[in-house]
Amino acid sequence: MLKIGLLGCGRIGQVHARSVGQIEGAVVTAVSDAFDAPAEALAARTNAKVMTSEELIACADVDAVVIGTPTDIHYDLIHLAAAASKAIFCEKPVDMSADRIRDCISVVEKAGVPFMTAFNRRFDPNFANVQRRIEQGEIGAVEIVTIQSRDPSPPPVSYIKSSGGLFRDMMIHDLDMA
Repeated sequence: MLKIGLLGCGRIGQVHARSVGQIEGAVVTAVSDAFDAPAEALAARTNAKVMTSEELIACADVDAVVIGTPTDIHYDLIHLAAAASKAIFCEKPVDMSADRIRDCISVVEKAGVPFMTAFNRRFDPNFANVQRRIEQGEIGAVEIVTIQSRDPSPPPVSYIKSSGGLFRDMMIHDLDMA
């Protein structure tokens, strides 16, 4: 059984909790959030324990962490999780600074832990189908690409302030798709 700790119980943390619930052999064992109410609500839905971030990362009952917190604390959580030998799935962007991202990569490599950043759209069947058709020459030479992205609902203003804004936060998906 893969035991997962969720860091961040807001909108994306809830999405990841639902996803973990669909994976045979995986379970959310612990959750953490800066606010009590979302942590307690998600813990109740997943039958997990509420912990501080530090407790969750140190917990022997957690094999891997999902970092779905505001971008400005990803760096510190990645360092803590790598030092604790936890596998890490981190929401994008890893950080707003390329130097700090390179430092995170170095820390993860030295720790030898699995690490993945949330570039989910490349795994979406519709995007994969378009890529396959382009690669097979079915569509022909691509001359212009227009990408339009939408989330199901707008994020809260507090998220926009700490994520680098919608262009940095969402455009990273557009660049990945291109």
